[in-house]
Amino acid sequence: MQKAAQSSQLNFGAFGAVFVVLVILSAVPLFLTPLPPLLDYPNHLARMHLLPWLPSVTLGRFYAPAWAPLPNLGMDAIVPFLDMVMPLYAAGKLFILLCFVLLAGGTAALHRVLFGGWSLWPSLAFLLLYTRLLLWGFLGYLFGCGLALASFAAWIALRPRHWLLRVALGCVFALVVYLAHLLAFAIYAILVAGYEFGIIVRARPRFAAAFRQLAIGGVPFLPSLALMSMNSTVGRIIYANPLRKFDLLFSVFDNYNRTFDVLCFVFVVIAFGVAFWRRWIKLTPDIAGPLIGLVILYLALPTQLFTAAGADRRIPMMIFLVLIAGSRWVAPSIRLERRILTAAALLFVARLAVIAIVWNSSGRLYATLLPGIDSLPVGSCIATAYDREGLAVQRAPLAHFPTIAVARRDAFVTSLFAYPTQQPIRLQPDAQALADALSADELWRAFVDDSTTLSPQTKAALTRCDYIAFAGTHPFTLKNTAGLAAQFIAPRFQLYRIARPAAPAS
Repeated sequence: MQKAAQSSQLNFGAFGAVFVVLVILSAVPLFLTPLPPLLDYPNHLARMHLLPWLPSVTLGRFYAPAWAPLPNLGMDAIVPFLDMVMPLYAAGKLFILLCFVLLAGGTAALHRVLFGGWSLWPSLAFLLLYTRLLLWGFLGYLFGCGLALASFAAWIALRPRHWLLRVALGCVFALVVYLAHLLAFAIYAILVAGYEFGIIVRARPRFAAAFRQLAIGGVPFLPSLALMSMNSTVGRIIYANPLRKFDLLFSVFDNYNRTFDVLCFVFVVIAFGVAFWRRWIKLTPDIAGPLIGLVILYLALPTQLFTAAGADRRIPMMIFLVLIAGSRWVAPSIRLERRILTAAALLFVARLAVIAIVWNSSGRLYATLLPGIDSLPVGSCIATAYDREGLAVQRAPLAHFPTIAVARRDAFVTSLFAYPTQQPIRLQPDAQALADALSADELWRAFVDDSTTLSPQTKAALTRCDYIAFAGTHPFTLKNTAGLAAQFIAPRFQLYRIARPAAPAS
């Protein structure tokens, strides 16, 4: 570990005050919308509502709890319990804020143990909170990454302690990160392995000492690996064009305005490239191994890994956060450092303002659509239909918006996430059969585009539902309304009651 440059060093109180102000500023967009416009967020929020109240008379017809040591429980282990003491929407926003605190705080803590002092420098992590990953709604992963950074900092801080304490606490760190998210666990393992290997390469100890050091670093992962071996993983592995890896680096700044976001990214890359080239900023040798490991992971990961979409796009954020944590200002010019940090602060405010404007606009849209959800009878069965373009980041995503009926109307929605290896909830057999038979894309093409004919199996399943919800990327009109009666109509979101087939004459 190295002492931080005197120019940027702060006492804990001063750093804490700055950190709290930055957290409060980062939370502003959350207060401007009833529902943060994150693609998967309504689906996750629906599950958060279910978990603390199952089994119940109404919900138990459709859902059942399925708690297990799954490597994707970051949100499920916290928000359902918050839901018992506060409104669900507040609990969800509090969890997002907790992700922010862990990501930025974990970066700051890692910088502290690497350089021996608190500094404004790791506050640059606040620039990377509103990334593409957040807009996708990958909250479990973000929470797990925050835990991985904090656990890695704690692991380094424990290095002078007795090996038994390190192993015991290391087991706890690894298990907590594993249960939060599997990919975050892999990243944490790479951080620890890269750090320990780096020390061995630089110190060149005898074989016995090196083996002991690696054993102390590796044994804490064994309980988590044992749990992992008990969970079967299914799905596809898909590799995209390797050149796409260069574009994905930009995803850390890719929000809503492509021109503005590209200019911001180019400005930051050039500024820090010049700073590293002029040796105003320096990396600690301790972080070289972890960074090399993360880069190798990024290059090796496919775009689709089993059920995890965008697996490789999740790594750049962590590369940049570790880069921030492992770097420090070393140039003698305090004035130049202050200019760079001031420019970063202005960039942070400007980008946050764009987020706030978009989220406020999205919130107004959601506020006009929620009455449609509230018009549904309690306990309804709702099929969902959306266009393929809807499964992408946009200003006000609606693909999963109908699942909020689970929380507001105790409804069954066919598109609820209930995958056995990912969520601690399962669908009852009849509900699962409906979900399997009703493809959102097929329903969209049959009613909105009128470009396909429903199969007999789909028709039969649809008649067992009470309503169908259509969510579009752009305004639309149904070309086929056979068997449907309008319930709620808006340009991008529409609800229809499904006509029951006439009973046979006696």
